[in-house]
Parts: sequence; structure tokens; C-alpha cells
Amino acid sequence: MISYRYRRAALPVAITIALGLGVTGCSDSQNPPATQAQTSNQAATANPCAAANPCAAASQSAGANPCAAANPCAAASPSANPCAAGAGSANGAGGPMPAAVPREDTQNPDRALPYAIENDWAKVPFGSEMPPVVKNYNRPSPFIAAGGHVEKGAMAELKAQGFKTVVSLLTEEEGVAEEEAEAHAAGLNFHGLGVSTTAPTWDQVKAFSKIASSPANYPILVHCASSNRVGAMWALYRFHMGVPPEIAIEEGRAAGLKTSREGAVRELMGL
Repeated sequence: MISYRYRRAALPVAITIALGLGVTGCSDSQNPPATQAQTSNQAATANPCAAANPCAAASQSAGANPCAAANPCAAASPSANPCAAGAGSANGAGGPMPAAVPREDTQNPDRALPYAIENDWAKVPFGSEMPPVVKNYNRPSPFIAAGGHVEKGAMAELKAQGFKTVVSLLTEEEGVAEEEAEAHAAGLNFHGLGVSTTAPTWDQVKAFSKIASSPANYPILVHCASSNRVGAMWALYRFHMGVPPEIAIEEGRAAGLKTSREGAVRELMGL
């Protein structure tokens, strides 16, 4: 029989042996398992008795966390990420227009001015009312007429028909200086925007836009030699004012645009 003195001496020795062997006292009664919230916010090594949680937010990457939901909109290159801004065709349905294409806001109220018949502005005459002094004369809007070659001496007749402004797309080689002198002599405003390329430049389109959007210039006649350049200018002007490109092309055709210039017009529109 072990004496009482021996039992008292053996107790510290047992504790010392247990500590030396690394016993940590992880019984359920002494150290209950960590809660799910604790395992989600602590590293696994913080609680050696807690069950491993494979869904703990140890990393933001899906590879480190097998339970993380796949995110198709994760930051990546626009071609690989369908949610990235600007993904998809630049000219497809609903896609943004190319940044290089100068264009007004689609809500621009000025684009309705050539058609705002509720306003009491003088209108251009219909073709049946016009004498044959303008080749290929037509009326793309109530306040702006279009045409090709203007006969010499016709400026006085245009003034008599109620026109206030003439916009010529002829070049210097085509005699725009003589035309300007005749227009001023007849009391007409005159703007020369000589188009020497397949399609007007954007600077020329913007200049025409200012003229066409000012009721103080109405009624206006814009002309070239055949009305082909006029149709190109009209299509680009309407597109610049926010009209959808295909509709602007149709309006340009009605104003005289031919296939010889339509390709260049479409290219400027980003089509």
C-alpha cells in the first residue's frame, strides 16, 4: 500500500510528465469545439482542436477557397470577361460607337430643327414650285433644300423664291468665288464649304451643322455639282446630330448620295 506521503508526492510528478509529453487538455469538457463564426474568422492553427473548415475565407481567390462561387465578372481582360465595360463588338447592336467618331448627344434638340414645322419659319419651296435653275433640286427638310449645279444668274431667282442662305460645296476650281459674288449681289447669305474629297471632313460637317441648326439662316439651299456631295454632307450631318447611322444614310440618299461616295460616308460613321 502506497503511503499518503507517497501519493502527495506522485501528483506533481504526473502533472510534470503530462506537460512534458505535450498534453494540451483538449477534452470536450475542457475545450469545446470552436463555433463556425470562429473558424471562419480564425486560421486553423489558432484552434488545434477545431474541425478544418474548407470554406473559411482564407483567401479571396476561388482557387484557395473551393467553396467560393465562381465570379464571371472578376477583373480580367475585356475579351475574357463578358461583364467588362466595352466587351463585345464596337459596332454591334447596342455596342458603343468608336470614340473617334465626333457625334452630338442623341438627345440633342437641334437635330429636329430642320423638321420643326410647328415653328413659323419660312420654308423652302417644293420642287413643283421651283423654276429649273437648280439641277436635281429636292427638299430633304421643310427649311433646307438640296441640289446640284446652280445656273449662272440663278441667285436672284433663288432670292425671289424666298431663300435666305446658300451653302456651296464647290471648290475654288469649280468657280465658288464667282458664285459667292453673285449670291451677295442678290442679297443672299453665302457659305463656301468646298468638298474636294470623297466625303466631307468632320470639320466641314460641324461647320454645316452650325449653319443648318440656325433658324436665322432659313430657308437654305445647299448644293454641289450633282447633289452627290450634298447627300454625303446631309447623311454625316444627320448622324452627327444623333440620328442612327442607317437612317442617316437613307436621308443622305434622298438628298442625292450615290454609291460612289456612300462607302466613304459609312467609314466615317464607323460602319
